[in-house]
Amino acid sequence: MAKAEYVRVMFNDISGKYDLLNDVLSAGTHRLWKRKFVNLITKNKPKKVLDCATGTGDIAFLLEKKVPMVMGLDFSENMIVEAKARGKKKNSSVGFMVGDVQALPFSDKEFDATCISFGIRNVESLEKGLSELGRVSKSVYILEFGQPRNELYSKSYFNLLKLYVPVFGAITKRTDAYEYLIESSMKFPSDEKFMEIMKKSTSFKHYKAIPVFGGIAYIYIASDEEI
Repeated sequence: MAKAEYVRVMFNDISGKYDLLNDVLSAGTHRLWKRKFVNLITKNKPKKVLDCATGTGDIAFLLEKKVPMVMGLDFSENMIVEAKARGKKKNSSVGFMVGDVQALPFSDKEFDATCISFGIRNVESLEKGLSELGRVSKSVYILEFGQPRNELYSKSYFNLLKLYVPVFGAITKRTDAYEYLIESSMKFPSDEKFMEIMKKSTSFKHYKAIPVFGGIAYIYIASDEEI
């Protein structure tokens, strides 16, 4: 099975437990990271933002408090179902749609900003996904798991995550999904390595990487404006 199809089916299967998985992967701090992420996105007061790999809508709903128009897009149909259900309860005006970050159905520079949190590592072609994010917007913001710079801290963190594999296998009935999320976080190019790929795939003037929680995650920014 191709990576894209595997990822789509996997996230459809775990959509109802996805927020819980993120709590464990981030040691319970991903919600704080997301607030910091949104504050950076909204610093220059964008009027229109596209949130890719929106999942159940966490980032989109936070953005809605500060941005006039927000659109959420995800590859997983079930994730969009979850997001729309949450939006209805919140009386939200965020629009949600199923779509592929590698082929975004939008015009060039249609958005002031695009963002993607904990989703870019799941894209089949990282270069194509980054290129599309840059094509449809004036700035790109990415929040993604990585590897801490301190080797001992990194090893301890990932070993701790592996202890939860049997537990989440029982909860989600998809042990492979949790194993994939850990494995992809361990291997995904982060920090300077990711920045190099980002620079080759987009054509912005300024780039920046901000480590979060010692490098468990990173916030990446690409923009023509000073960062």
